[in-house]
Amino acid sequence: MNIIYQFLTFLFVLGIIVLVHEFGHYVAARLMKIRVEVFSFGFGKRLFGKKIGATDFRVSLFPLGGYVRMAGEEEYDPQNPRPDEFMAKNRAQKIFTLLLGPIMNIVLAFVILTIINLNGVEKEKYRFESPRLGYVVKDSPAAKADLRCGDLIVSINNQLIKNWEELEYMTHTRVKDVFQIVYQRQGKQSQTHLTVSSQPYYEIGYAGWYYGFKTRIDTIEPGSPAEQAGLKPGDEIVAINQQPVYFMQINDVIEVNANKKIELSILRLKNKLNLTVVPEIKNGRGKIGVSLKPIGPTMIVRYGFFRSLSESGKSLVNMTTILFQVLRKMIVGKISVKSFSGPIEIARVSQQALESGFANFFMLIAFISLQLGIINLFPIPGLDGGHLLIFTIEAIIRRDLNQKLKTVLLYAGFAFLISLMAFIILNDIAKTLPKGWQSILPFLR
Repeated sequence: MNIIYQFLTFLFVLGIIVLVHEFGHYVAARLMKIRVEVFSFGFGKRLFGKKIGATDFRVSLFPLGGYVRMAGEEEYDPQNPRPDEFMAKNRAQKIFTLLLGPIMNIVLAFVILTIINLNGVEKEKYRFESPRLGYVVKDSPAAKADLRCGDLIVSINNQLIKNWEELEYMTHTRVKDVFQIVYQRQGKQSQTHLTVSSQPYYEIGYAGWYYGFKTRIDTIEPGSPAEQAGLKPGDEIVAINQQPVYFMQINDVIEVNANKKIELSILRLKNKLNLTVVPEIKNGRGKIGVSLKPIGPTMIVRYGFFRSLSESGKSLVNMTTILFQVLRKMIVGKISVKSFSGPIEIARVSQQALESGFANFFMLIAFISLQLGIINLFPIPGLDGGHLLIFTIEAIIRRDLNQKLKTVLLYAGFAFLISLMAFIILNDIAKTLPKGWQSILPFLR
C-alpha cells in the first residue's frame, strides 16, 4: 500500500508539472495558429481521451511525462507546407512555441511560492537565531577545524552570517569548498579553516555542526530502563547528571554510561522532575529504551502581496543558483552524479512532503517544476533547448541547417536522455540497497 501511495503521489506531482509545461506549448501553438493534433499525458498507447476541435486530448499508457504533437512537426512537405503546420512558421514563431513550455514551469513555481507566502510560511524559529553551535560531531569537518559547542560563527569567506538559515544554506551548497571562518568564543574572535564534506545519501554539504535542539521522548519500549524509571512519552530531557544536554548529545552520553546510574532532569507539563535510570547494554552500547525527537518551535510568517512577490522572486533566484552550483560541481568532479534523483526518489520525497503538510508538498512541486523548466532549456538535442539552439543558429546564419545533421543530433540527444534516465532510475534503486551501487555491480569499490 505504501508503494501504491508513493506512486499515486508521484503521478500527481508529475501530472501538474507536465500538464502545465505542455499547456504552455499548446497555448503558444494556438496563438501562432498552429494546428495541434495531440495533447497527451503519458507516452505510448492511447488509453482514453476526447477530441476537441482538431486536438485529441488523451491519457496514454506510460504516465512518465507527456507531449504535444503539432501538425507538420515531424512529417510535412518542405516545398509546400500547409499554413497551419509548425514548419510553415517563421523561426521567431517556432522559438516562441518551444519557449513557452519551460517558461510556464517557471511561472508555475513562482505562482505556487507566491500563494504560499500569502497564506503563511511555517518556519522553524531557530533559523532566525544567531548561528551559535549547539553540537559539533566528533571527527567531523567542524571538529577537525577545532570548532566547539558554544562558538558563534561570525563570517565565512568574508561573508557575514547572521542566522542559522544563512549558515545552513552556505554549508549545503558548498560541497568540498574550503571555508575561512571567523568565529567568537567567550568574547574573543579567532579564525580557522574548514573543508566541507558531503552527506552520503544526497551528497549535500556537511560540516558537522548543529543547532542546540532540545529533546523530547517520543516512544518508550515496554519493560525498558526508561519505563522502570518512570519516564513517559512527551517528557523533555533538560540535563543529564546536572549538565545541560542537546538532542544530538543525549545518545552519546547514555552510551558511555552503560550500567551506571544517571540522573535525568526532565520537564513534564511544566513541572521539573529528576529521575534516575541505569542504561543497559544492547549491541555493545548503553540504551535506556526510548526514541527521541528534537523540539523545534515553529512560527508562521505571512507577507503582503508585493512582499510575497519579492520573496518568491528571491526564492526562485536561490533555487536556480543552487541548481547551477550543483551542476558546476558535478562537471568539475566535486559532487558525484550519484546525487541525481529520479522518479523513485521523487515519489518517496513527495510522500514525505505531503505527510508534512500541503505547504511543503506544493513547495516541492514548485522546486521540481523550476528545475525541469530550466533543464528543459539546456541546449541538448531532444529537449526544448536543443531545438531552440538549432532555430537560433538558423536565425543567425539565415538559412536552414542540413536536415541529416539535425536528424543525427536529434537521435543522439534522445540516446543520451534515455541513457541518463536509465542511470538515474538505477541510481534510485541503488540508494535503497544496503551496499548501494555495489549491490547492483559487485565489482565496484
